[in-house]
Amino acid sequence: MEECHDGRSKTQVAREPDMKVSEARMAMSSYGAGSEGRNPAARQAIQAAQAYGRATPDGGNGASSGQDYSGGAGSSFGDQSGGTGRAPVDPANLLGIPSEQITPAVERALSRLMSRVDTLVTQLETVQKHQQELARKSSQDPFTGLLSRPAFMQILENEIAVTPPPVSPRCLLLCEIADLETLSKTYGQSCKDAMIAQLAEFLRVYIQPPHQLGYLGCNDFAALLYNVDAAEGWRRSQAIGEQLHRASYFWDGQLVDYRLVFGVYQIGPGESVTTVMGGVDRELRSSMAHFQNAGSPE
Repeated sequence: MEECHDGRSKTQVAREPDMKVSEARMAMSSYGAGSEGRNPAARQAIQAAQAYGRATPDGGNGASSGQDYSGGAGSSFGDQSGGTGRAPVDPANLLGIPSEQITPAVERALSRLMSRVDTLVTQLETVQKHQQELARKSSQDPFTGLLSRPAFMQILENEIAVTPPPVSPRCLLLCEIADLETLSKTYGQSCKDAMIAQLAEFLRVYIQPPHQLGYLGCNDFAALLYNVDAAEGWRRSQAIGEQLHRASYFWDGQLVDYRLVFGVYQIGPGESVTTVMGGVDRELRSSMAHFQNAGSPE
């Protein structure tokens, strides 16, 4: 075996770098699996900082890099480069606190900080879930469960704006309870509300997806019917009115006989929301006038 000029073998000299790296890793692993009892709060703070991307070895991307900086079993802070050439990073410096300054008081402060962070994260998740629920409910009318007016009008606007217009026909149906104000004066506001709620459930049975059904407020229900022309729309509205008339509706033991009036308008090329709503409203007013001339139900 050949010897170097200082009396050591070449094999011993070759192993020295590995020994130095191992010593460095042992020093760095003081925050790893074998030292949780020494500094658990600092370790939690480091993990949180990495999780929220506020301080990571690669400048803020460590949380998504898939590397484990927790110092758990099978990993060490001395080998965080992952083959990229980055120098090992002292985990205590991730929060700007040198390891020699980690005192029991600092540990307690970090523990309180992480407890507060956990609370804020939980509150943030709750707010986000609430916002998602509000977004879902914003498209739904709370009284009838149908599409709200803004949601329905947005769908109608999008459908009208389709370019080029679809070959299949589309029509807009508008529905009201005839002489609702008189019925409200006779039976009361509660009866009026109950009639609107019942009509919503009734229309839901006869107008199902892919057609769109919405409640526009007051006494107005609207439906966007696909692959339906004006003639078919009138036939369907008449069938719905006849089915409702056959159904018995009682309020406080009294039979309430109410009828529906409809307006049906086929959407043509080059239309706008204004022209379509104006057209279906004219048809509805015409039906209302015809109903009143025929005489209101007793």
